Formats: sequence, C-alpha cells, structure tokens
Amino acid sequence: MKKICLLLMLVLLGTGGYAQNWKPVSAAILFKTKMLGVSVDGRLGGFSGYIRFNPNDLATAQFSGSVDANSIDTDNSLRNKHLKEKEEFFHVSKFPSLKMKSLKVERDGPNYVGLFELTIKGITKQVRIPFTFKQEENQAIFRGKATINRKDWTIGGNTFGMSSDVTISILINAVQN
Repeated sequence: MKKICLLLMLVLLGTGGYAQNWKPVSAAILFKTKMLGVSVDGRLGGFSGYIRFNPNDLATAQFSGSVDANSIDTDNSLRNKHLKEKEEFFHVSKFPSLKMKSLKVERDGPNYVGLFELTIKGITKQVRIPFTFKQEENQAIFRGKATINRKDWTIGGNTFGMSSDVTISILINAVQN
C-alpha cells in the first residue's frame, strides 16, 4: 500500500525537484560585432548538445553544447574564408569546434543566469549568460544573449577597426526526453 501511495503522490505532484532532460531539436547561434563602425552579423551551425533543466531544481541544471567552427557564415565568402583559415581567427583545421558547458544556474527574477565555460581555440573562459526558458507541455525554448571580449580567446589579434565586443545570441528549441 505504501508503494501505491508513493507512486500516486509522484504522479500528482509531477517532477517537482527532479531534473528534466531536454533534447535540442534546432538551434540558432548568432553573433554580432563591428568592423570600422559597420555591423557584422554571423551565425554558426552544426549544434550538438545536452540539456538537463528544471526551473524548480536549478542545482541539477546542466547545459553542454558545441558548434562546428567550419560552419561560420557572415554572408561574405571572402570574410568566411579568412575567419576559418587564419590562425589569428578561428583556425578551424586546428580547432574544429566551439564548446560551452554550464557550471551553475541561478534564478534572476522571472528569468535565469548561467555561469558557463566557453572554449574557443582551446582557450576556456567563464561567461555569464542571462537566459529565458519558456515551456509549453513537452516543448521548450531556451534563449540567451551576452557580450564577450573576442580578445579573451585571441580572436582577431589586433585587427585594425575591429571591435573587441562580440554579442552572442543563442536560441535552442527542445523537446522533453
């Protein structure tokens, strides 16, 4: 009888403090910077990742993901080639992916902020990324945005006229596993 009552309580209360696994089904990884005062927009593809997130149990939250560095696209083939091949930029033959994993997730009002390790060109730095989480039944959208300093990852060297600030935007559509 105890087992039946416990099972019934779990069903009625839902997942409460249990981690929820989410399978990413699509992602948009975008970036924006300035070159000589002109905005340069780009995107990265080939996202692969794992999400464990329950807004009622942030202590168990885990995010990890990577993108294919060779997928970089700024709608300018000459610039894309430069970004992919040059050592002072992404040097994709040596560093084929950019990676990120969470260290900690906290509530920030109605939203969240995550402390992540971001690895680019073999260099790992910590980055705080505010994000939102919207869930409808077994589907969810994770959306985050942050500004990083490209020089922290030795991207672009001392390229004249290139802003040090790069805004990254992340949108992940996921389904519950």
